[in-house]
Parts: sequence; C-alpha cells; structure tokens
Amino acid sequence: MPTKRLSRRTMLRGIVATGATVSVSLPVLDSMLNSHGTAFAAGTALPRRYCTWFFGNGILPPLWNPTATTADWQLSQQLAPLANVKDWLTPVTGLKQMIASASPHPTGSASATTGAGVESNSAALKSIDQIVAGLNPGGTFPSLEIGVSDATPNGPENTLHAISHRGPNAPNYPVFDPHAVFTRIFTGSTSTTTVDQMTKLNSAKKSILDNVLADGAELKSLISAQDKIRLSDHLDAIRQIETRLQTTPTTSTTTIPTPTDPTKAGVLKDSKSEAPTAVNEVMANMLAVAFASSITLNASLVFTLPAAHVFYRGLGTDMNDDFHDTICHTDAGTNSTQTRVNRGVIYAMQSLAVFLEKLAGFKEGTGTVLDNSLVYVTSCTSWGKVHDQSEWPVLLAGRAGGALKGNQHYRAAGKNLSDVLLTIANIFGGKLTTLGKGAAQSTAELANLRLT
Repeated sequence: MPTKRLSRRTMLRGIVATGATVSVSLPVLDSMLNSHGTAFAAGTALPRRYCTWFFGNGILPPLWNPTATTADWQLSQQLAPLANVKDWLTPVTGLKQMIASASPHPTGSASATTGAGVESNSAALKSIDQIVAGLNPGGTFPSLEIGVSDATPNGPENTLHAISHRGPNAPNYPVFDPHAVFTRIFTGSTSTTTVDQMTKLNSAKKSILDNVLADGAELKSLISAQDKIRLSDHLDAIRQIETRLQTTPTTSTTTIPTPTDPTKAGVLKDSKSEAPTAVNEVMANMLAVAFASSITLNASLVFTLPAAHVFYRGLGTDMNDDFHDTICHTDAGTNSTQTRVNRGVIYAMQSLAVFLEKLAGFKEGTGTVLDNSLVYVTSCTSWGKVHDQSEWPVLLAGRAGGALKGNQHYRAAGKNLSDVLLTIANIFGGKLTTLGKGAAQSTAELANLRLT
C-alpha cells in the first residue's frame, strides 16, 4: 500500500543533453485513487478520452457488417483483426450519409465528422473531435491531430486534407512526422524537429528517461508494488517509442494548397506514399501513452485521408496500384468480391488494432484506459467503387467510462449518420437536442445506444 496519496498532476521532469526540458506525465496510479479504485482520492472522476480514427476510401459492407445482433454476435471478416478487443467494440451498422453531392469524398468526410456538408471548400461546421474537446477539457493539449499516411487526395478542399475542424475554414491539419509528435508530447514544443535535432535527442535517450527517473527517486518510496509495475510499464512504453524513432525517418509531408489559391486546382497523385506499419505503430503508441498519462484527452488519428492515393505494396505483389483510383474504383467485382479492396480494409483494421490493444493494455483503476475511452472509427464513403451512402462504416471502441456497454452489434438501419455524432457529444455531457446542418442534421440520439 502507498504511504502517501499522490496528486493526479504529479510529473517526472528532467533536462536532456540538448538542453530541452522534458516532462513525463504519470499514468493513473493506485496511489492517486480512492480506496475502491473508482475515482481520484478527492472524488474527481477518472478521465475520459475521445479519438476520431479515420481511414479513407470506405469498406465492402457485406464483409464489414456482422450478421447477428444477438449476444453471441461474431466479428465480420473485415473486423476480424480486432478480435483481441471485441469486448470493447460496438459496430453501428445501417447508418446512411444523408447528403447527395457531386463531390462524394469531401462531403462524406465532412458529414461523418461534422454532421454537415461542404461550403466554400470547407467543412461547414466544427467537427465532433473539437466539439468533444470543448466538453472534455484537460491535459497539456486540448487536442492532438496526428496521421500515419500523408498520401494526398485530389482537390484543394481542406475537408480532404483534414478531418478535424475548429469551424468553417479552420482545419486542424494532422501532423504526419512521428519525430515532431514525440517532441511536442514530451517537450511541449510545436516546432518542427530536424533530423539533426532528433539524432541528438536519440543519442541522449538515457537522459530523457533516466534523468526524469532521478527526479522520481523519492516517488518510489511512496507508491505500492503494483504502482511500481505500472510506472515501469509506462516508462518502458516511452523507451520503445524512442527506440523505434531511431530507425524512423522524418516524414516529408505534402504541401497542402490553400482553398483560395487559384493556381492550384488540385494535388498530384502520389506515387510512393504508403501507410507503413512502423509509422502506424509509433503513432498509435505515442497517442496511447498521451491518453494514459492525460497529456491530452482528445485527439484525431488519420490512418489515410479521404480519397487518399495511398499504396499498400507491402500487402502483396499485386498491390502496386493506387488504392483509390485503381483498386477501389476500377477493380472488377461487387461490394463483396473486390479482393484487393478487402485486403486494404483488413490492413486498416489491423492498424487500428495496434492502437486499441495498447489502450486495453494500460491498466487504470479497476479497468483499463480503453474502458475510459471512446474511439469513433469511420471513413469518407461506404462502398468506394460507387460512393455508396448507405451502410456507412461506423465503429465505436471503448466503454467511454461506462457510457457504452461494449461487445454488441447495434443495428440502425436507415438512420441518419449524424445521429451517432449527437450521441457521442451527449456521452461527453453535451446535452444537445440537435447536431449538424441541412439534410444531415440530427434531431435524435441513437435510441438505447448509450447507458449513461
């Protein structure tokens, strides 16, 4: 048992060889909690986290949707990679994106994240991650916006280059460089980290953790044996991130034209952009650590952008084609037989599993960080080949601090996609009666989806 209750804001601090100040926030330790492990010692509830996890180019609905809604429901083929976290999953199937448009990907992305369409090449409203960030304050950063693949879409609309929006013409572009994300999380810096700076940080890696451990020498005498294990696991996770970054090159992100630039009608297709496993793993691990230590409580993680010209060459010798233009739109087959599309969606879900399993692995009170999180997974279309608006992909992961049951397939045939956004906002205390605009506006939550 701990000899002293710790403040939830306890941090380990140090200065690395480069002169940068490093702050390592702690995970929620038993030493910070009440005797039941259900809240902080002062009675404050455990933090809840929110993330929009976005992947472009849609799904194959018959291979995505589970077939049963009973207690013994089973994961579908495309959701099968999430088997280890099935207890925390709520696929919501049958939803419809309500806005017909000649620009389906920008409209789909905007509708799925804001409940409204596109106006003047911009999302018309604030996105759900920013709505939740306003309802769910806390941490060093109000929200983090990061991404795995910088493969670009065609078109200058900022709804294609960002899925997080503070409002009209106010996109939060994701950061695709893992080094810059690491620097921001652990030094509080928003400046771009050069390769030389990162080399110096890597060469001083013992300083980053060992120096902060010196600051925490007294802490060890104040915490229980179980807390020592949790602290060790937390620092090991950071060490693993540092080790991975040593072999991860700095990402060269694509320059994004502003919607008002008349000289740039669009962005050229990428010929080399991938969604690398190594980058996904380090980004997922960094965000999981940031959630576990409440560096931020709100985030968006873009696996691939809407209509992204991404390549999945690592999935097979026959995958050396643009996933959007060629594989999704020109491959023969129906919405259940496009084999290369299926492979790409399964890979996206394998990548999502890395993040969710990491959250489930962080113990917190009587549960896990995933128990206290809500991850909203969606895309910019349903079946990509024809830009289908029905059977929109929506997956909720986590129990949101008891607001979601988990381990259930919720069928909402024909319901408005924006209804799930209204439900999410109210899970975080929004008390909203409407959300969205125009044809996509929601006026009701999804009935009986949330418990509290």
